[in-house]
Amino acid sequence: MKLPQKTASRFRLFAIIVLLNLALFCASQKSAQPEPAEAPAPKVSAPPKQIQGKQIIGEVEPVTIRKAGLTLPARIDTGATTSSLDARDIQRFERDGKKWVRFTLLDRRTKKEDKVESRLTRTVEITRHGTDPQYRPVVKLKAILGKAELYREFSLTNRSAFTYPVLIGRNFLQGEFIVDVTRKNTTTPMSEGAK
Repeated sequence: MKLPQKTASRFRLFAIIVLLNLALFCASQKSAQPEPAEAPAPKVSAPPKQIQGKQIIGEVEPVTIRKAGLTLPARIDTGATTSSLDARDIQRFERDGKKWVRFTLLDRRTKKEDKVESRLTRTVEITRHGTDPQYRPVVKLKAILGKAELYREFSLTNRSAFTYPVLIGRNFLQGEFIVDVTRKNTTTPMSEGAK
């Protein structure tokens, strides 16, 4: 049965409209489906505080000299063999036939001074190009850095020309610490003005 031309055109138009509506319906159903959940952002964790049982410290850390009860900012220097302490009024003397040293420690922030006496461990010779040798007394002191309380040698000298009153060398660090030079004050916050 052949449809009149006018009816056939209407039928084609109707079929096209039905197909378009069907396509729109399918598209709307697809967009109505919930989007797959995004993967959660990776967690940014704090830098580790220890590696293989050793504390990670930065290039500057507070150190407490137990005998004086002073907490001072210290420069961590893996190139220095022995730790050094800013000491003033250094006097050598004898007690019970043994060599001792009396010196003053100064907290530059609070201006608090503390006089300390300690037995002389040895004398170290410091030589610099173009200058006379310098002889520094070395004493053993208990110092706290982070969670470690260690009895270590410190050479005594006037460090007023240096930014930090304490220099922590390898004799203090070895076996206990790993130094991350990109960090500062990891053990206890200490302001940069605490110099």
